Amino acid sequence: MMWRQAPVVLAVGLALGVSACDDGGGDEGPDASLGGAGGAPGAGGAPEATGDCPSDVFLDLSAAEGPGDAYDAPSQTVACADGVMTVRSNGLPHHAFQQTTPNALRTQDHTWQVPMAPAVAVERTAIPLLGVAAFTIAGIPVYGPNEAAMPDPYGDPVFNDILDWCKGHTGGQGDYHNHALLTACFFPDLAADAPSPIIGYALDGFPIYGARGCVDADCAEVVTFESSWERTGDPTTYAWDNHACTAATCDEAAGTKLDRCNGRVGPDGTYRYHATDGFPYVLGCYRGTPIAGQTQGPAAGPMLDGGEVPAGGDCGDCAAQCPPEAMGCTCADTPEGARCVPSCAQDADCPAMGMRGEALACVEGVCRPAMGP
Repeated sequence: MMWRQAPVVLAVGLALGVSACDDGGGDEGPDASLGGAGGAPGAGGAPEATGDCPSDVFLDLSAAEGPGDAYDAPSQTVACADGVMTVRSNGLPHHAFQQTTPNALRTQDHTWQVPMAPAVAVERTAIPLLGVAAFTIAGIPVYGPNEAAMPDPYGDPVFNDILDWCKGHTGGQGDYHNHALLTACFFPDLAADAPSPIIGYALDGFPIYGARGCVDADCAEVVTFESSWERTGDPTTYAWDNHACTAATCDEAAGTKLDRCNGRVGPDGTYRYHATDGFPYVLGCYRGTPIAGQTQGPAAGPMLDGGEVPAGGDCGDCAAQCPPEAMGCTCADTPEGARCVPSCAQDADCPAMGMRGEALACVEGVCRPAMGP
C-alpha cells in the first residue's frame, strides 16, 4: 500500500512556534535542483516536492494504519514561510505500534524548523548525543545511533536489537523515535531496484534519502550507498567509541561510500544524507547548520572524559587534558581501552558531568558514568 501525498500548506507570515562532519548521497530522480528542503522527484510512485515548499514529500497520515485503536491517530502539518519549513507532529507512528521497551507510547507535541535552502558549512558539526537530530516524512523524530546511560550505557540500539521493524522504539517520555530508517517502512510498494525517495530531513535542512540512489544525472545507474564507518569494538555499550571513520571517503564521499556525516553530493550538485544498514545508520554529523535552538544537549562522539592517552605518552601526559574542574587525571582502563580520566577520592571530586552529559561517580579512584537506577 502506498500512502497518499500530503496537501501543500503554504503559510504567509505564519508565527512559527519552536519547542524549547563530511561530503555525502541518496535517491535523486531526474531533478533534485531544489536541494535541501526542496526535493528530488521520487521513483516508482514516490511523492515529489511541489514548488518551493516540499509538503508533498511528507506522508498523508490520514491514509495511514496508525499505532492502533488504543491510541490517537497520527497527525502532522507542514508549512513554509520566510525560507523556513516548519513541521508539527503528534509523534505517533503511521504503522502499528510494536512495544520493544518498557515505555508506553504517548502522544507528543513536536515542532521542528529547518532552512529551506541549506548550505554546506565550512566545518562539520556533531549531532546531539541524545535527542532529535532529524525527523521523518511521517513526523517521527530521528535520534543518533546510541541509547542513553541505562541499561547499556550509550550502546548501539540496532546492534542490541531493541528496535521494532521500522527501526524505532519509545523513550522514557513515551516518545516514539527512530535510530535507523528503512525505505520500506514509508514506501512498501517501491521496487527494490528503484532509487530511494526522501524519507526525512536533518535539522540542518538537508534531505535524507534511503540507501539507494542515482550515480549520474540521468539515473542510468542506481547503487546502494554504504557508510564509511567501521566497527572497532563491541558497541553493546558506548557505540561511538566502538566505531571509527578513518577511510579517505570519510572526508569526501566516493563511489558507493558516504562521508562521515553519512552523506554525499548528488549528481545535481546538492548535498544529501542516506540511511544505511551500517553505523551511524542515518547521520554521523551535520554537514549544514541547524537553525539556532533546534539542537540541544551534549554533542555525540567518542567519550573522552579527559582526552585519550597521547600516543607514546604516559599517565603524566594526561594532566594537560584534564577538565578544569577535575582534581587531576590519570590513565585508566575503560571499555574503549586506555583513556585519560579524572581521578577522585569521592563522588564530589568528579566533574558535574562527563563530555556526553552523563552524571559521573567515583569508582575505584576514577570518575566513570554513574549507573544508578
